[in-house]
Amino acid sequence: MRAVMPKFKVGDQVTRIGSMVPEYMHNGVVTRVIPNPQGQDLFNEYEVKFGDRMIATFYETQLRPADNPSM
Repeated sequence: MRAVMPKFKVGDQVTRIGSMVPEYMHNGVVTRVIPNPQGQDLFNEYEVKFGDRMIATFYETQLRPADNPSM
């Protein structure tokens, strides 16, 4: 089995992909990386925090790097 290389790491700012994404869940920060146990990169999961309270988990294919990450 080959090693899985996550696309994002903890602390990366990301944007959700999709037309039905609510504004309050558009941009967030990766708080946890959950590698796919079968080694399939596209099925890595990421826990993302939005604002102060909202945390959700997404597949790698549902996220992209933030265009203008805030520093």
